[in-house]
Amino acid sequence: MSAFPDLYHQVEGDLVLKPEKSTVPDTITSILWKHGKNKVAEWYKDYGLDIYGTFINRTTLEQTTGELRISGLMKTDSGVYSVEFNSKLLDKTYILSVIKAVPKPTITSSCNANQTSCTLTCEGDTTDAEPVTYSWKEGEEPWVVGGKLLIISKSNTGNSTNSYKYICKLNNTVSGEVSEPVGEVFGPGEWTLISVLQSYVLICQ
Repeated sequence: MSAFPDLYHQVEGDLVLKPEKSTVPDTITSILWKHGKNKVAEWYKDYGLDIYGTFINRTTLEQTTGELRISGLMKTDSGVYSVEFNSKLLDKTYILSVIKAVPKPTITSSCNANQTSCTLTCEGDTTDAEPVTYSWKEGEEPWVVGGKLLIISKSNTGNSTNSYKYICKLNNTVSGEVSEPVGEVFGPGEWTLISVLQSYVLICQ
């Protein structure tokens, strides 16, 4: 049995699962959708439709196409979905992950004793929102995908960076949020980017 690409949907969002037209029989006498081993929706031509468990009052089934719609998604809806037509299991499954939207991040800073190096941290509670990615923007430079931590150090290049603003961005597959900018971490002076640490999995933005 094979699976479609993983699906990511936001908590409280809606899900539509529609079998490929070529897999739907011309004459349908029964449809059964399952979440793992548990029944979600079951329809028989002669007996009508039944919805089960936590899917009651938020699930519909289209009897001519097999399309399943679930509203008010919950974390517990995550998992593998399969469908049977006329008691025959289709060889394609759907893998769903229900995740939260990312929060608006904030930037905190921590510097060494002599103020020659500082670490910026892109803070935000990502519980139930993962996988996430962190990006940083320095002044007018383009966004750079990296990690939660950004280390900067004073520069001896003589290039003034007093006007630089740092912004971090937090993304997952269902949402994205940007922090308020921070600048002059060391106060007046010159500083430069050293490295981005603690990389996370990269996802589409």
